[in-house]
Amino acid sequence: MFVIGQVVKPQGIHGELKVKIISSFPERFKQLDVFYLREDEGQICYVEKVRVKGDFAFIKIRGVDDRNQAEHYRNNFLYVRESELFPLPDNDSYYHHQLIGMKVVNTRGKSLGVIKDVENYPGNDLFVMEDEEGREHLLPASKAFIKKVDTASGLMTISEIEGLLE
Repeated sequence: MFVIGQVVKPQGIHGELKVKIISSFPERFKQLDVFYLREDEGQICYVEKVRVKGDFAFIKIRGVDDRNQAEHYRNNFLYVRESELFPLPDNDSYYHHQLIGMKVVNTRGKSLGVIKDVENYPGNDLFVMEDEEGREHLLPASKAFIKKVDTASGLMTISEIEGLLE
């Protein structure tokens, strides 16, 4: 299950939800038929209508017809199954879940650590790598630095930059 948004608040008086989009594909919301409120698929929500404006989706779900009912959804995350994720545009694009847990090596094959998280920034994403001693290092997610990502073997090869891992 993968997060695509988070309910910010109820919107209006008819049970609509204002959802912060947490997806590189905002257009996915226009095609959304169902989502889940828990990772274990415990609560399924059927979408009646959606409109997208900027970084937000306004979603009306079946059975939620007033502001008081919608209030119960505040701060909840919206999940979809992996099979419902949009295909990525090219071979150099990855979902975060494909990278987290990936082993990192340098171009000589020396083990450097494991990717623990991906942080998004406007200019460039950063990979949070934990080395064998438990220290965290931020690695730039750029083609100049990342030499190879092999999701099948769970291995990322990076360039050596003097002082980066010190």
